[in-house]
Amino acid sequence: MTSGKHKIKDIGLSDAGKDRVDWARANMPILRALKERLAKEQPFKGHKIGICLHVEAKTGVWLDTLMAGGARIAITGSPGTTQDDTAAYLVRDMGVEVFAWRDETFAEHMENAERVLDARPSLIADNGGDLHYLLSSQDKFRELSRSLQGATEETTTGANRLRETLPSFTFPTIIINDTMAKRIVENRYGVGISVVDGIMRTTNIMLGGKAVLVIGYGYCGQGVAQRLRGLGARVTVVDHEPMVQLEAHLEGFNTGTLEACIGGADIIVTVTGRDGVLQPDHYKQMRDGVIVCNAGQNASELSAIELYDMAQDVRILRPDIEQLTLDGGKKIFLLARGNLINLAGGDGNPIEVMDLGLALQTLSLECLALRSETLECKPQTVPQDIERATTRAALEAWVG
Repeated sequence: MTSGKHKIKDIGLSDAGKDRVDWARANMPILRALKERLAKEQPFKGHKIGICLHVEAKTGVWLDTLMAGGARIAITGSPGTTQDDTAAYLVRDMGVEVFAWRDETFAEHMENAERVLDARPSLIADNGGDLHYLLSSQDKFRELSRSLQGATEETTTGANRLRETLPSFTFPTIIINDTMAKRIVENRYGVGISVVDGIMRTTNIMLGGKAVLVIGYGYCGQGVAQRLRGLGARVTVVDHEPMVQLEAHLEGFNTGTLEACIGGADIIVTVTGRDGVLQPDHYKQMRDGVIVCNAGQNASELSAIELYDMAQDVRILRPDIEQLTLDGGKKIFLLARGNLINLAGGDGNPIEVMDLGLALQTLSLECLALRSETLECKPQTVPQDIERATTRAALEAWVG
């Protein structure tokens, strides 16, 4: 369903979306307390916030918090992760400008990201650096880029793009993923749980005894590897950084090079946040019947387009399981078309974990709205007082 203010799957799904968001809201006490304060202080009055983040129930609670503080919102999600009922609820009941649907392609996602910027935000909250990329590459956004007051970036992928490939901007960008709260609580514990949950929901297979190759041993990869081992999987870790691979070895995981380990895996999980980690030659080395999934930012991490090009036949066996038959008859089972398995195959990180993560986002955006002139115009970590306030709030909510 399309209008000038939204482009979603079906507005008729909004009642189910309301139920989803209400359940999330009941389990997000940190945002609930923030909403009460922001409603009184109105730090976002006069601001439109352009957001690129997964359109799902926990995000809906976050948007409600920002809007209580005076913000107007335009948002898009990511391919394969949008909850269409939640998107409908955000449009119908909350008046959010939503441009997202679950089965969108990456090209459609980038068109939706353009629509968010077309809404002329004064602040942006980015995911994977997609909004920043458009600001730097599209002439029509040159004026907007100069007028933006500030931005946040959620992910490792986005932080890498901002620091390695994108040009400098005339506004500060706060990197949420730089905080230890995000890395440990959300990435290690949240992503670790939700990736395994997504794999199990999608496949309905037993993980005990399976040989699982985890590619990438950052904080997300650590959580994934640890939880897979806890369920009895025989886990091997590959990482391009020698110190990180040594750490995995000292944690008791099998380690080795990608080329040496890839042929023995029953299940392969990419968790790097980088493009092209798996290449066509890697698929040729995999065993027949291997399950492949991605827990990084985009399907490009496992070169999904190239894999589909290699396939002689593609057959859908279950929702989010495709059997790709390669030359010679080898079968590879790809989960969720290479999109984020924890969100495409499940409900993403636990609600309470995202309560903390989205509180970091909220307070960082408030900082940008009220004192962006005190920050340097470059990628930077969350101010320490914000991280400490958020972790204290989590301790009070979870421990008492």
